Amino acid sequence: MAIKILVSNRVKFKVKGTIKDEAGADQPFDFSITCSRLNADQIQAKLRDESEASVTDFMVDVVEDWSGVKDVEDKPLSFDEPNLRDLCRIPGLAALAFRTYLVEVGAKEKN
Repeated sequence: MAIKILVSNRVKFKVKGTIKDEAGADQPFDFSITCSRLNADQIQAKLRDESEASVTDFMVDVVEDWSGVKDVEDKPLSFDEPNLRDLCRIPGLAALAFRTYLVEVGAKEKN
């Protein structure tokens, strides 16, 4: 099958991981985010231009929506920038989402 030189402007994917609870046990989590798809040149330019900016700022620029994120009362949390920044305050989460974004916006080997 041939590849088209243009791909969709958006990409949706799951961010999966674990976080320790008070007993030290790994608690799995996953949620989906929909992001604008930057091409390789745009990603490099953004990283170069924003060398002082955080990974959270990068994600705030590209994330457009989410699902599977809940508040402290276990109710779905609406997507907006302040809520995304709150989510990214969990240590390591913004970096995990960023690494997943870089994998998911690009081509991958088919198994």
